[in-house]
Amino acid sequence: MTLYLDYNASAPIISDVVAIMNESIGIIGNPSSIHSSGRAARKAIEDSREIISKTIGSNPKNIIFTSGATEANALALNCSKTMQTFISSIEHDSVLKQNINAKLIPVTSEGIINVEFLESNLRKLPEDNIFVSVMAVNNETGIIQPLEDISRICKENNAILHVDAVQAIGRIDISMDKLNIDLLTISSHKIGGPKGIGCLAVSDKVYTVLSPIIMGGGQERGFRGGTEAVNQIIGFGAAAKYAQKFSLSNTLTTRDSLEKNVLSMIPDSIIIGKNSPRVANTSLIAFKNISAESLVIALDIEGYEVSSGSACSSGKIAASHVLRAMGLNESLVKGAIRISLCRSLNKSEILSFCTILKRVINQLLRKKKII
Repeated sequence: MTLYLDYNASAPIISDVVAIMNESIGIIGNPSSIHSSGRAARKAIEDSREIISKTIGSNPKNIIFTSGATEANALALNCSKTMQTFISSIEHDSVLKQNINAKLIPVTSEGIINVEFLESNLRKLPEDNIFVSVMAVNNETGIIQPLEDISRICKENNAILHVDAVQAIGRIDISMDKLNIDLLTISSHKIGGPKGIGCLAVSDKVYTVLSPIIMGGGQERGFRGGTEAVNQIIGFGAAAKYAQKFSLSNTLTTRDSLEKNVLSMIPDSIIIGKNSPRVANTSLIAFKNISAESLVIALDIEGYEVSSGSACSSGKIAASHVLRAMGLNESLVKGAIRISLCRSLNKSEILSFCTILKRVINQLLRKKKII
């Protein structure tokens, strides 16, 4: 039996979402058509837009549907290329690779961005034409960034603030309006919805600087050409509604118990960001002199699905730029695995996983000595 421990890569689709999507297959109209079938498709899209806006505290008309978070990040960062841009050094590659000329905001050894660095650098610039991108929750470590401080600094310096909130929904409260966020990215399949759909939420003030990257139609207020994926949008909306009341905070006891067992059974193990604010479902654990790739494969054979670093790297496992930015020893950087929970585990499941993890690590260490 397989135990899925990779929720941050992709959440299991919620059964109610599947049911709603199956029902919506019968909506055949193009949402741009003005006949009855087209209007039915349009209503379904706008209903989902309304639900998603309530989930993230935004204006529903300002939500732009995309093919996922990567496209949403690309759309957000598209306008940054003519601005003085600051991006945190621990962002997902879908943000980092959009603007190679951006100045990287360093992070502390605890994985928190250097707020003082950001503030001092922004104060040196004219109060316009500044773009800042900082994720809400790091996808690898689960560390929560100080968005209130970052938002305040951006507002004081009239900077546009983009937040990748892919790992925040359903884990922490986040509101565009309350935090004065200008651009917010979320993804459907990270909250139990279908893959292939996400959105960029936009504040009124930045519509004038936003420019499309997919042209050819007037859909999504002209910012994303192409017929909308009605069925996926409906599923996205259903998952977002579920996320309003669903919280992964109930996995905290499991995460803490799992970490306690690992530290006790495998003395050289290190919990990354242990003393930082983290979401309750995520644990990044590093092991000295162990290849994360070998460990992930070995655990998979034993029936445990975990990951190392980001899952968006075409199946390859590369050394984490996040852990390097935190200044960790290279041995630990190459030997870190992420456990991200979908649900609470019982004591037996936790003990079984930790026992097998210890055995697999010992086997890998023995094999390394023989070689």
